[in-house]
Amino acid sequence: MRDSSSVAPGGSGNAGAPRAGDKAGMNVDVQQYMNMNHFEQLMVLFQSHENEDGSTGFDIDKFREVFGKVVGGNLTHDQMTMLFMKIDANSDGTVDWDEFSTYMMTGALENSEAHSIFDERIKKLFNSPHKDTIRRIDYIPKERKYISVSRDGTVCFWAQNLKLQRVIPAKDFSRQSWVADSLYLPDHNRLVTITDDRHFCVYDIMSIKPRLIITMGQLENNPLCLAYGGHMDEERDFILFGDDGGYVNVLTFTRKFITENEATEELSPAKLSRRESLKKYNASFSRRKIHNDWVVKVQYYSEINAFISCAPESIRSLIIGDLERKSIRFVNVPKGIACFAFCRRPSFLVTGGRDKIIRLWNPYVLSKPAGTLHGHSAGIVNISINHEEGHIISLSEDRVIKVWNARSLNCLQTLAEKVPQKVDELISVIFFDQVNGQLVLGSDKLQTWPLYKTFRHALSRSHNAGVVAAMFNENFHQVVSGAQDGTVCIWDIASGERAFSFHNAHGKLEITAMCFDRSGRRLITGSRDGLIKMWNFNNGQILRKMMKDNVSEATDVLYVEMGANRFIVSVGWDRKVVIFLDDPAHFEAKPVRVMQANAYKGHQDDISSVAFRAPSMLATSSVDGIIVIWSLESGYMKLTLSEPFLDLRSKEEKPIEKIIFLPTADKRLSRAGPLVSCHADGCLRFWDTYEGLMLYETNCQVTKDEGLGTMALSSDGNLLIVGGSKGHVRVFTITASNLLTKDLDSVCAMKQTWRAHLQSISSVNYANAHDVILTASKDATIRVWTSSGTHIGIFGQNEPWILGDPSTYRDAPEDVQQASRIEAQHNQMIVKHQEGLKKNVIDTWRGLPKDSPKTVITRSATVEDPFDDGSTTKNSETKDATPETGMTMADMKVMRFRALQTQALTKWCDVYNRRKSASDWMLSADLTKEKESEKPEFFALKAMRRHQRPPSYGNIKYDAVYHMLAYYPLAQIEPPTVGGPGAKKHRADNIKQQPQLPILRKDRATPISKPASRYGAGD
Repeated sequence: MRDSSSVAPGGSGNAGAPRAGDKAGMNVDVQQYMNMNHFEQLMVLFQSHENEDGSTGFDIDKFREVFGKVVGGNLTHDQMTMLFMKIDANSDGTVDWDEFSTYMMTGALENSEAHSIFDERIKKLFNSPHKDTIRRIDYIPKERKYISVSRDGTVCFWAQNLKLQRVIPAKDFSRQSWVADSLYLPDHNRLVTITDDRHFCVYDIMSIKPRLIITMGQLENNPLCLAYGGHMDEERDFILFGDDGGYVNVLTFTRKFITENEATEELSPAKLSRRESLKKYNASFSRRKIHNDWVVKVQYYSEINAFISCAPESIRSLIIGDLERKSIRFVNVPKGIACFAFCRRPSFLVTGGRDKIIRLWNPYVLSKPAGTLHGHSAGIVNISINHEEGHIISLSEDRVIKVWNARSLNCLQTLAEKVPQKVDELISVIFFDQVNGQLVLGSDKLQTWPLYKTFRHALSRSHNAGVVAAMFNENFHQVVSGAQDGTVCIWDIASGERAFSFHNAHGKLEITAMCFDRSGRRLITGSRDGLIKMWNFNNGQILRKMMKDNVSEATDVLYVEMGANRFIVSVGWDRKVVIFLDDPAHFEAKPVRVMQANAYKGHQDDISSVAFRAPSMLATSSVDGIIVIWSLESGYMKLTLSEPFLDLRSKEEKPIEKIIFLPTADKRLSRAGPLVSCHADGCLRFWDTYEGLMLYETNCQVTKDEGLGTMALSSDGNLLIVGGSKGHVRVFTITASNLLTKDLDSVCAMKQTWRAHLQSISSVNYANAHDVILTASKDATIRVWTSSGTHIGIFGQNEPWILGDPSTYRDAPEDVQQASRIEAQHNQMIVKHQEGLKKNVIDTWRGLPKDSPKTVITRSATVEDPFDDGSTTKNSETKDATPETGMTMADMKVMRFRALQTQALTKWCDVYNRRKSASDWMLSADLTKEKESEKPEFFALKAMRRHQRPPSYGNIKYDAVYHMLAYYPLAQIEPPTVGGPGAKKHRADNIKQQPQLPILRKDRATPISKPASRYGAGD
């Protein structure tokens, strides 16, 4: 929760830039820091620059200098270097404008061959209450609903499975006229329509009875198309609409314009065009002549900080303009452009029109198309984009839909009606739902084409952002979850269905902490700015606001009852313990007490967790590994706790992520106030908060470098659930009474472990009434498991489950299954390599002669030592000697030298370095004697007295082997070769080359848990 938010595209400052040295931040998407003005500046600089040799490209130093000035410091030195190397594909040391613009269009994504095409077998048709052509289909992510609006003004809401939920007939609206286009404002929950009687209307359709709240008319021209521009600044939003006079109209408004108007007065463009209109009416209106023909589509794209409009005319068919300046750029296309779409990554424009050709444009170079797609037999009327795969979806007037690969410019699929349809049943709109992975078509009915699930498995998601916490409410038997985007959802644990949700709990800021009050009827949330709010989570009503004297993030909140008083305790980045009184009489509250450490004692870093134990003991933990025990009644700091080896740990291993007091019935143990903490180094530690001692610790790492991120305790205190930073869940049985009996091995026993997520687990919770475990993660899912690790389902999935009926449970999540398969293949490969390495060791030693081989001499029988250095010769006639194996003496000497350089010996070097403390090495007798019947041993480590010298084995000279290994790095040792230059060929069955195996580290496997230890003498 400590990651800072990134700046908006085109924004200033470097708050969103990844930190230097962050490997993940090296492959930065430069487009998120640039707008149209930046590209125009770069184009001028590129074209005006000229090198001494007459070229116009930038070298790496000039490139970094120019980008540093234009982008404004959002990119680090290393990131700009990495970007230069990516753009300079031909490696000539320079980057020109053509290379840069081409990279910005096609180089942002790596090429992938994910065939996300639509399954023609699962086409579904849905009847609708619409009696006329559907003008607009949108998906509302916060509500998880579709909305459709037809020309007669009928509005329909549909569930994710296209089940009709609500119908608002046209007669419910006060105005009866045809709708030219409509738009749903997700930030304001309002519906905007433009009608053929030249009116601009805003409706509140989420209330029980829809009502008209804003009317603007008469417009000078008939409006034809609508687009929501989003936030112009912190206070103003804007809407664009085009008309039949070639104008692009801009309506700028504040939030009050949407929330406080009641349609008591009909506004006019003349009123809103005045200078004081923004203050008087909370809105302003302006228009700009762009085209000479009808504006059939207009859209604003924040990625390029510009609006785009098109018209069915050959001159100025498409225009890219800036709202703040008068400069525009345009494209001329024969017969004009009827539709367009913008693909974010890779960055390109796609246009279509009556000439049946789809054109791809580089938005920064509009002189000519970057590519064309041919295949339609009729004019193209609509285009949509699958941004995830980079696919173009086009619709022509003859109801033919084609799916194109924008990188290879190939047609992947053609969808056409096999049965001829009536002329008036044309498809009026297409909408590709990126979230649910399906194409929705509209005429006066709805039909869907889902993505082919064999190629793309749709993983259920509980939220649209990372989940902060998921808590089981025992009173309502519901699960309340909060996400980083400020959404709070209430789920039915018995079926997994969502019961209620509300959004923007803290405006545009993230939720960072959550808890219930003692009764379980109110929800308390903390945010990035430290503001604490109390909610009735069943209806989304805010009950109280609690404000600190700073805007530091709240990392944890806790509801405390101490006697007759009730408090809300908040901790966070300000390193303070802030206490609010729960007084319903006051809506806004200030702290009644602030407890803070001094400069020499207490927390010296951010506080991460807080826990309470009656009657008045409060414990807080921080990321520097310190636990502080407070008296909540007096505010006095009683003592601090830290593990003995804290100073020896790295900064990443020190944080304490969660602390919990253990409930105890034993009076002797209750006096000790046992506390359990989970740490980033992967250990659980138990503390005596009375004496200030650590009683017990255990290592809970399932995989290497996995820290513990969160934990939860059952109501009886016998079951502890722990979540890790790599998605593993551990279930322990706790026997706290053994802390007194010194039976430490049975204090914390692991009962079960499994992998629940691929990303870090942010929250675990145990539902005592149902014996199920809830896990929430940054992957935006909340998953439900039995206490034995059986997967039940994911909140938000399409099919509900029934607790207690295993037939309704889902298999393990697809992402976890895939990770398990990859891990199994990796382990299998390691085992295979280890077996090959063992064989290599044996075969290598078999190839080394133990004794000096007998050499057969033609003139005299003389025995030669093949390991002789060659300085002396026992018989001059040995130069012509030939061994029985067909090898010369020189070949054997080379083989002796090469044997010392084999890969197996390099492995022994690693073993030798890791066994420096051993008394001595001894070679197994099997390695020095040829045995065919017995299974060979590799090497044995035997304890010997230090004064005892190891026995020698002939001419093996193992000490020379280790001397060679100690002075030759691995990179300098070449693989063994048979013979040398000019050596005679011999039979392959006498000397066999060993296969080259990859170098593997034979680290000891990390145990699931290490033996517990009571810290005392000897530890």
